[in-house]
Parts: sequence; C-alpha cells; structure tokens
Amino acid sequence: MLSLRVHPGQREAAAQAFARRRVLEECAEAIPGFLGGELMLSQDDPDLMYVSALWDGEASYRQWLASPVRAAQGPHLAIFLAQAPSSTLLEMAHSCNAPP
Repeated sequence: MLSLRVHPGQREAAAQAFARRRVLEECAEAIPGFLGGELMLSQDDPDLMYVSALWDGEASYRQWLASPVRAAQGPHLAIFLAQAPSSTLLEMAHSCNAPP
C-alpha cells in the first residue's frame, strides 16, 4: 500500500495525471507478476491518495521497484506530492470475494 500526500487542492489533478500516465496499466505491462491495482481517494483527508497493488509474490513487487518503467513514472507525478510517498508491504492472510 502506497500513501501519497499531495499539495492542498491538487488531489483531483493528481488522480487525473495518474490515470492519464497509465501508472497501473504500465505496471501490468512491465511486470508479469502484477495481478491488479487501485488508486483510491481518502474520504477523510482531501489531500491523501492510496495506491493498492496485488502481486503474485514479493519477487514481482521487488522487480517493479527496480523497473525503469517505474522510474520513468516518478517525475510525472512528483510535482503533485507534498511529501515523499510512504509505503507498506502487506501479506495476504485471508480474503473473500462476493459471488457474482
């Protein structure tokens, strides 16, 4: 999980830039172990966004961290950030999907 604090009033512009830059789509194209991801906007804090990504394992995540695709994305999004992103690596312990 990646926490992104943006400059005040810049969250919508940052979210649009994230989508236009195709951050998650590029991730899926670059790393076969990427299973899915989401950009989420905090309902409690107007300057906070979260990125959640699901990987087939830690090795795939580490491959993404070292990817030149990821490095190229950074400058396009950094202009919106009020501080350095904060990340937490989580391990799935249990999940449930609603039936169709």
